[in-house]
Amino acid sequence: MIYKIYSLKEHSVSDNNRGEITMHKRTIISFVIVLAIMGGLMLRIYDLSGRPLRQAAERQAGLTVVVANTRGTIYDSQLRPFVNGETEYRVSVTQNPKAIAALAGCVDGAVLEELTSRLQQGKPVVSVVDPLPSPAEGLTIYKTPMRYSGRLLAPHVVGYLDGDGLKGATGAELVFDNRLSQATGKLTVTYTVDAVGKPLEGIAPVISNTLNKAKAGVILTIDMDIQNIAETVAKRYMTKGAVVVMEPKTGRIVAMVSLPDFQPDTLGEALENPDSPLINRALSNYNCGSVFKIVTTCAALEANIPVKTEFNCAGYAQIGDIKFHCHNRLGHGTLNMSDAFAQSCNPYFIQLALLAGGPSLSNMSVALGFDRPVFLAEGWKTARAVLPSDTQLISPAAVGNLAFGQGSLMASPVHIAQLVAAVVNDGDIIRPTLQKGTIDADGVVTKLPPAPTQTVFSKTTAAILRQLMIYAVENGTGLSARPFDDGAGGKTGTAETGIKVKDKTILQGWFAGFYPAKNPEYVITVLAEDTDGTGGKASPVFKYIGEELAMLKKSREMKKTE
Repeated sequence: MIYKIYSLKEHSVSDNNRGEITMHKRTIISFVIVLAIMGGLMLRIYDLSGRPLRQAAERQAGLTVVVANTRGTIYDSQLRPFVNGETEYRVSVTQNPKAIAALAGCVDGAVLEELTSRLQQGKPVVSVVDPLPSPAEGLTIYKTPMRYSGRLLAPHVVGYLDGDGLKGATGAELVFDNRLSQATGKLTVTYTVDAVGKPLEGIAPVISNTLNKAKAGVILTIDMDIQNIAETVAKRYMTKGAVVVMEPKTGRIVAMVSLPDFQPDTLGEALENPDSPLINRALSNYNCGSVFKIVTTCAALEANIPVKTEFNCAGYAQIGDIKFHCHNRLGHGTLNMSDAFAQSCNPYFIQLALLAGGPSLSNMSVALGFDRPVFLAEGWKTARAVLPSDTQLISPAAVGNLAFGQGSLMASPVHIAQLVAAVVNDGDIIRPTLQKGTIDADGVVTKLPPAPTQTVFSKTTAAILRQLMIYAVENGTGLSARPFDDGAGGKTGTAETGIKVKDKTILQGWFAGFYPAKNPEYVITVLAEDTDGTGGKASPVFKYIGEELAMLKKSREMKKTE
């Protein structure tokens, strides 16, 4: 009995303890939950209250200012830069009285006032300076490249940037925009700042300079020396027009001029100029006139019509009820092909084209590219040349009109240069180009090979055409285009536009040819827009460009021997 009573008491105490333990656990768990909730609330409060402090700390870590930002470089064929070639000085300035005082003598009053106003906000500013300021605390000087400086050669070829100065708008700047943008270089300055973003005095800024990346870019076929010659001579004799100078063997255009021209810092004036200086006339279509007689002659020779073939010129040619006049209203009399080419006799070439046949003339024109644009690089092309349709050329009058480059025929100076190059290249046509290659930031050049050629007419025909063109310069209408040394071959042309201004008919003057006469090195095409007389302004441009090219060659040869 005693044992049993003891056992009951023992069991009763154990149950009570178990209950107390359970309640104790519940109390602890509740307390932990309350602590967790309170901890979460405290962390949230700390986050909200500490965020401005963190942001201030981040500001204190640094403030970065961009001093200069430039894109890849456009080079000439000799790796001379068209852009990024010159430098200027820029300064980054903090709100320091000594720095502001040093800056005062290097910028004009209006600029200084604007910079001072911005500095009052406590942030550093960047400015171009000339002359250089004296050293001062809070002022740092940097030498940076200028995109455009001085007189830009070949502005229509190089082009210009958009209003923000970030993207190419025309020319090579636009065509190679992706490549030039990928070669971006930057100069930045990072200041240590206080909690409100103001640079701390006495702590040197950290400079990051990747401007050398912008040495990468694109290499054009333009030769600055030849471009300068072509521009100088063209401006001497023309106010509106175009010049194309090309290597016939490679198709590389070494000079391209369009007048009137512009400069990147005069775009506003150019936009208001009624003569449209922003248009690249070398890539634009014009009435061709008698330079197209090269094509007519080629078609006739390929149709086995001999040079000795004679026709009579009475001062006009009659086709049905249409009368086509010769520039010599008295007539040339009886001429063979050589004399007719030299004298640029319209009636002769009308009869020659009719003898060869409209299809022969049309096919030769197409083969020589007068029905399409010329692609100078990927995404860079001329206007599409315009050729009468086969249906139109069923009419003998349309064939006669095309024979001397009139009617609906339209082509650019580049098309004409391509034509003359085929004559030089023994009948092989080559595509003109403006891109020679690319270059990376380390100066490694990748050249593009010349475009493949395609045979359009025979070597025999090409040889005869060269002789006809030389004869035209020596004894015909091209005499005023003859360079002093080494001779040349070429063809004059005067195209009637059908446009009248103040009762005056607008004419386009042409001269297209090769230089020198023997072993030609260059094809030169000149268009004098709105001119008077046959080749009156185009011929002397050709002549003096040829003479200057000869002098340039001698000068370069002398430098090689030094």
